[in-house]
Amino acid sequence: MGCFSFICKECGQPINSSSFRGERVSLFLLKDGNIIDRMEGEYDSYGRVFDQEGKSICWNMIWGDVCNLMFDRDKGNGIAAFHTDCWNNVNPTERSEDDPDQGWGDFIKPEIPFKKG
Repeated sequence: MGCFSFICKECGQPINSSSFRGERVSLFLLKDGNIIDRMEGEYDSYGRVFDQEGKSICWNMIWGDVCNLMFDRDKGNGIAAFHTDCWNNVNPTERSEDDPDQGWGDFIKPEIPFKKG
């Protein structure tokens, strides 16, 4: 399975991840143009973020249903992604464009080290 990677809806740059570390993001899961879930953290390359222990956080929906939203014809369904520093507090209503390079590249927005304990 390839990576799920996105273009930031605000700055137009890819959201990059090494699959072990990632740029800081705000992700919004959309259904019919409405936010049904949200997460923030370092991007994990697969449409989620890492927790403080470096494990991927799951959406509050079955993963197969999340994938169905991402590949739906309606752009009001799927994941809207922003670099955390880029999000302007305006709720998205359409998913992000896919990154053709699958999020592999130099980090544009440096990651913030995990705080443990």
